[in-house]
Amino acid sequence: MDVLFKLCAFALVTLVLAVFLQQHSPQTTALLAVAACVAILWVLAPYIRGLLDFCGQLASRAGLDGQLLLPVCKVMGIAVCCRITAEVCRDNGQKALAAQVELGGAVCGLLCALPLLQRALELIGAL
Repeated sequence: MDVLFKLCAFALVTLVLAVFLQQHSPQTTALLAVAACVAILWVLAPYIRGLLDFCGQLASRAGLDGQLLLPVCKVMGIAVCCRITAEVCRDNGQKALAAQVELGGAVCGLLCALPLLQRALELIGAL
């Protein structure tokens, strides 16, 4: 809980700094937003690892292969990164670039999900 309050305080300080920098240098504001997101994800990395371990335990108890969860986690990571990047692009008035980032994220997500699709086809073929 202590980490949550620290991250919220960090986000608020970054927000106030971004508001002041927006008037003078919009590019610096975009860089600040990306750096803040990276810093928050860096702090949350050990907790995310714990969440992944918990999901692996649930999968093993349910009789699922642990390797099937890896593509799901990759797709979720791609989705989060693309969403953050697209929002930063939109905030800087680059709507076309944001659309391309989202399209690229969708393609990467589909490529990462191919093992799941392959496994689903194998299961359907076994019926």
